[in-house]
Amino acid sequence: MTIVPDTKIADFDAELTHVVVGDTTVALWRVAALERHVDRAALLATDDAPDPPYWAHLWNGAAVLAAAVPRGVPSVLELGCGLGLPGLAAACRGGRVTFVDRVPAALAFVRASAAANGLGTVDVVAGDVTAPALVARFELVLAAELVYERAAFPALARALAGHLAPHGRALLADAGRIDTRAFYTELAAAGLAWQATDRCVREEGFPLTVKLVEITHADRRAPPSPALYDANRVEEKPERGAADQPSVTRPSSSAGRRVPGPVPELVQLPGSEPESAR
Repeated sequence: MTIVPDTKIADFDAELTHVVVGDTTVALWRVAALERHVDRAALLATDDAPDPPYWAHLWNGAAVLAAAVPRGVPSVLELGCGLGLPGLAAACRGGRVTFVDRVPAALAFVRASAAANGLGTVDVVAGDVTAPALVARFELVLAAELVYERAAFPALARALAGHLAPHGRALLADAGRIDTRAFYTELAAAGLAWQATDRCVREEGFPLTVKLVEITHADRRAPPSPALYDANRVEEKPERGAADQPSVTRPSSSAGRRVPGPVPELVQLPGSEPESAR
């Protein structure tokens, strides 16, 4: 991990890290000492505590999704991008990427990371993923760990359908932070078909299954698309003094909030069969 002294992005102390996803190394600016922005005691004490900056956490699902991004897709959208690792991986692999997040600070970090990767100017849009932030369709839509609030399931499904080009596809990472079965019903209601495979990772020393979901329009058969990367490992490459990310443990009554965990070490899941619904 490279720490650049006196570097601030959007009023946050920032540090430059490098994350290896498949055969691609992505330079990623992150919030330094993220634990200072997480009040664990308050989060455990009440459901009304202010949310920590979830956008600043590098989610396990984002790392899994980044490893699966194919090369050479001309138009890519990342919804609820946070730090933007999947979208940055797509840009490093030749895609023109638009990043959407409702938090302006997240987009500032994405811009800085794009510059660190030599990508130049990238398209960023400030807006909620469940509201019409832009009117455009994309060949590839990325969404990492966005299915954590049941009330938003219908709007998220509609957003995916609305932004997906007729023969495009979406890739979504679902780490099962809550029961997400109803979301897949909403995909069908929005005219989308899906199939999923499992990726097994480690989070705080425990196994975690991340569902990697491929989504297409149900009424169109897409032409052959670039194969998903099958990376066996996603790792953060420390250069100096890499520290573990802070975690927040929520009681079961607070399942609507995501639970941060460290960057995973991917493990190939033997004999995994795709799950699908059409």
